[in-house]
Amino acid sequence: MTARLAVCVLTVVAALLCSCDGAVSMLPKSGGRPYEVLVVASDRANAHLLDSMLSQDAAGLPQAEPMFDVSLTDSLHFNQTAKLARNIVIVTVNPDVFTSVRVRYEKNVWARPQMVAYVNAPSGTALTKSLPQIGRQLADLFTRAEMNAEIARLAESGNVVASVTVDSMFGCAMKIPADMKYSKKADGFLWLSDNAPSGMQNICVYSYPGDRLDPAMALAARDSVMKRNMPGERQGMYMQTVRGSVDFVKANEKGRILMISRGLWEMHGDAMGGPFVAHSAADSARGRIIVVEAFVYAPEAKKRNLMRQVEAALYTLKIKN
Repeated sequence: MTARLAVCVLTVVAALLCSCDGAVSMLPKSGGRPYEVLVVASDRANAHLLDSMLSQDAAGLPQAEPMFDVSLTDSLHFNQTAKLARNIVIVTVNPDVFTSVRVRYEKNVWARPQMVAYVNAPSGTALTKSLPQIGRQLADLFTRAEMNAEIARLAESGNVVASVTVDSMFGCAMKIPADMKYSKKADGFLWLSDNAPSGMQNICVYSYPGDRLDPAMALAARDSVMKRNMPGERQGMYMQTVRGSVDFVKANEKGRILMISRGLWEMHGDAMGGPFVAHSAADSARGRIIVVEAFVYAPEAKKRNLMRQVEAALYTLKIKN
């Protein structure tokens, strides 16, 4: 199997941005669905440039879906209703004010949860040249904001019983979505699911011996664990990784190095399949690699938001010493 390991170490989830609780409580609830972005730009060409960057295909999905659902407007139509959007990019091009392209952001300006990014540039040409970097910045910013909003929701209304089970079996703290009331426990393996008739979300927790984060070892462990614990409806059916579908990246999450695996799963001997994402972390005190994985089964449905929603739970993992 071909596995690609990114050489850069990324910080994928930042701490929740600080704000005054009193001020936030007065703000109305933001509108729209997660991963929707409103781009405000008087120059339609600039708006379309940012749209093209934010609408690139999201990683790790079986069918093409954009990273964000982008809407465009101009400053004249940026009214009070539009200001309730959950993610906003405001583009300003002014050579009299700006000498270089800069991006700044604010949280909960007109609504909550909300992230507002300001892209300032001296010219359209300068903006175009900086577009690849700006696109990455904005994509990372809005993804972090959406993940943090979901993590905050989990903290308020997670499945406490399931979290206790994770702790008792693996010595780890983790927030589990409230709807995940179905479970399967085996030796060193836990499967949690909402068992939804459409758009089923799942989390698996398991470990394997080791002290380093290695892509080949991770994939071998995944296929072994899933074959043993996730059988299909008939004998000889089992979950496995789609060969060549997995990408890896290392990330620094609050001082702990994670290896994030993102790819596709399929049911051997059946037509079932879908996307998965796994976070692997070394637990040196116990000589093991702990893995938390989210996967979705949603045939003939969009999967981006389902995956990102359940993926947020993976970032809440804390290995206890």
